Amino acid sequence: MFLLNFRRVALLSCFCLTLSLHSFSAFSAEALDKTTKTKAGSTWQVVEPGGDTQCSDGSPYKFHVKPGKTDKLFVFLNGGGACWNAQTCDARAERKAYVPRADVAHNDPSQHNGIFDLDNPENPVKDWSMVFAPYCTGDVHLGSAERKYVAADKHEFDIQHAGAANTQAVLQWVENNMSPEKVVIAGASAGALAAPIYAGRAATMFPNAEVLSFADGAAGYRSDQVPQILEQWSVFSPLDKNKYAGFQKELKSFYSFYGVEDKHHPKISFALYDSAEDKVQVMFKKMLGDTDVLVDAIGETYKSLSSQVAPLTYYLASGDIHTILRFKHFYSTEIDGIRFVDWFNKLLNSRFPDVVDCRVSPEKCQTDTVTKP
Repeated sequence: MFLLNFRRVALLSCFCLTLSLHSFSAFSAEALDKTTKTKAGSTWQVVEPGGDTQCSDGSPYKFHVKPGKTDKLFVFLNGGGACWNAQTCDARAERKAYVPRADVAHNDPSQHNGIFDLDNPENPVKDWSMVFAPYCTGDVHLGSAERKYVAADKHEFDIQHAGAANTQAVLQWVENNMSPEKVVIAGASAGALAAPIYAGRAATMFPNAEVLSFADGAAGYRSDQVPQILEQWSVFSPLDKNKYAGFQKELKSFYSFYGVEDKHHPKISFALYDSAEDKVQVMFKKMLGDTDVLVDAIGETYKSLSSQVAPLTYYLASGDIHTILRFKHFYSTEIDGIRFVDWFNKLLNSRFPDVVDCRVSPEKCQTDTVTKP
């Protein structure tokens, strides 16, 4: 993998985690260490890693774990926008472009539906061990920079693009406490862009495990601004220099990482989901200056990835709803008689499903053909 090399943080100052010294193979609530807080009646426990982890405003980072089957692990990288300049990063904005803190409902798995509805008998991961990685750094979980921005009114503010340290803390905790045979690294929106990178990390951590990267709702970002944004977030600084020497100039899009991961971890499987008129992707494409039609950009990404990696499959649904894993339409979305939940269940059970693509009949990609959540 893209082995994330955090020498500068001395393994996140050992994450200040004081990790439990006893075996965590049973992944029971009793095995959670003293950094873990459990809300009364909650299935999810909170881990506060400390160290160099933090949100964009300097507030503490935390993540959530749910005990389950010890051989199956589902790691979810949450979404929540992005910021890369004074306009998009200014927390005073009436409509923020990103989520700046971990201690909000958006970053609480118990507040979501879809795969987080643990009482739904159709939920294919309800019995799995699960880890929910909140997102609060505006850098698609990959940044390693502190930036000072100056707004148009001369207001100055600092942003901690610490997504790499945060997510590495999550995965280090996982590595120290679990030994799964099957691992899914899934991300929604901003998290989707980081999913293949951290799937590679998981493949390094658990070399005998079956690893799947699932990207939910982010295949349309093909802007020429991407290389500059990656630099702004200092995405390349934490990466393994031995593995990525000479690659930086070739990584011109978010999707270039797929080829690198596949090259070093050919056993990783890759899958994606998008909706053809995703209103959030459309909005961010405009912010990035993109003028192409979203469904065409998504199609170009799928085509490019199909030539780079294998195995790869995708589900392109109709409509304008952004992402699917966290919402009720996880269970109701259907194209040509194939429900997404059934397709996803097949994917999880190593029966790699065929591509589902609403473009086979263009009218099926229209907004009015999707069931609203």
